Amino acid sequence: MNENLKSIYNSFANERVQYECACGLKRPITLIYFCRYCLQLRCRNCVSNEVDSQYCQHCLEYIPTMDGKLKKNKCASCFQCPCCMHTLSTRSFLEQVPSEENAQQMVTKKTFTLVCCFCKWTSLDVGIPKQYVPSGTWPENMTPNSSKINSLFEHYRIIAQKEKLEKDKKRNKRPLNAIDLFDKYGISVSLSPRVNESLRSNKYKLNQSGLTDSTKEIETKPAEASDYVEPLNEEFYYNEEINITDMSSIEQRLNQIETQPELVNKFFPISKMLSVKRSLRCKECEHNLIKSEYNPCLIRLKIQLSAYYHLLEVKIKDVSSLKLNQASRVELTMKNPSSNNLKVVLSQNPKPDRTVNSEIELPSNEILMLPKDETLEIGINPNEQNEIEDDANVISFRKANKIGFYVIVTPRQADENCIVTFNLKHDLVTNITEKNEKKEFQVSSISNNLYLDLGKLIN
Repeated sequence: MNENLKSIYNSFANERVQYECACGLKRPITLIYFCRYCLQLRCRNCVSNEVDSQYCQHCLEYIPTMDGKLKKNKCASCFQCPCCMHTLSTRSFLEQVPSEENAQQMVTKKTFTLVCCFCKWTSLDVGIPKQYVPSGTWPENMTPNSSKINSLFEHYRIIAQKEKLEKDKKRNKRPLNAIDLFDKYGISVSLSPRVNESLRSNKYKLNQSGLTDSTKEIETKPAEASDYVEPLNEEFYYNEEINITDMSSIEQRLNQIETQPELVNKFFPISKMLSVKRSLRCKECEHNLIKSEYNPCLIRLKIQLSAYYHLLEVKIKDVSSLKLNQASRVELTMKNPSSNNLKVVLSQNPKPDRTVNSEIELPSNEILMLPKDETLEIGINPNEQNEIEDDANVISFRKANKIGFYVIVTPRQADENCIVTFNLKHDLVTNITEKNEKKEFQVSSISNNLYLDLGKLIN
């Protein structure tokens, strides 16, 4: 990528103008969030992620969290091709099959197979029989040693339950009864009134281990090292001629990590993994910054607190000439995303930074930003004069909610990019309330530190 294309990419990606987060990291305005409760910028390190819902991105079926765990975060009706990883399609065929009532009589029924429209792989290639229902009846590829893995999970679950009971015993000197266990761990058991009264009268106590008879420890043997190594199949690797097209690649094996088939004819349809809709929460005040709809078909957000929609967006428009130790005029643009007038004050950044290697002179007067009006953006006349009288030495142009202004930059280092910083302070309407049919606006002052990369100097 040459220098011209790189500069164009940086201007569109807006990587050259970065905002300082509350934690000190610098991020573009498109990758940072604004908490309207803390009135601070938040980056990805300052927010916590929470999974709201799970869904299949192919069939757009909403799946509850508990069902997703039981299904191992996989969709039961959508599959992907084990060869090329494209989504498999269900094809139907009409076939003559024996009747259930009379085996000698043939009836016509619909049968279904899985077909890849890209590489033409079908489920018949691996011996999967045709199904009479399009979804929900495809056989699953059983994982080896699945019973042993499940027993280990049950074993460690019981150990964790024991540790919880021991901690509770240390906290509470009195012995726990069955009702305490039910209430504390949410065990929902339908009990008869007579049994319930007996439990509440403390007639039935827990045993010394704190566990009921239904949760017994599973006997597990510790793992022991063995010198046995599976012998190499010399007949297959040395004597027989290997066809590369019949062998699976490393990527295909890793996509089926449970079995890792070596041959293509041992492939099995891979269930589609579920996608998640997640919300972002501020770590300081624990308010939601991003929250989406639960319906998979909807892409809009319930809460959208990205900084791009609330704070002023600053961009670099023109860098005419930057020479060492010479003052140069740089044109910047600023855009107001809100629907209210904003008063902007530019000042020097009070925090020193080692990355800053140039000096900057900012406008001393207060700048007025007009609100955003989407109904007027279509028919804007660039030659139309504005009602606001601006200083031509400070404001280069004014167009609806966007203005251009000049700053004076003096580079001090020749070998590195010219980097400057300044503080952007403006007011922001954070809350609107209605009292006696009148709107009351709660205005807060926002102050952010910006860092601009103006590029290389001219020799």
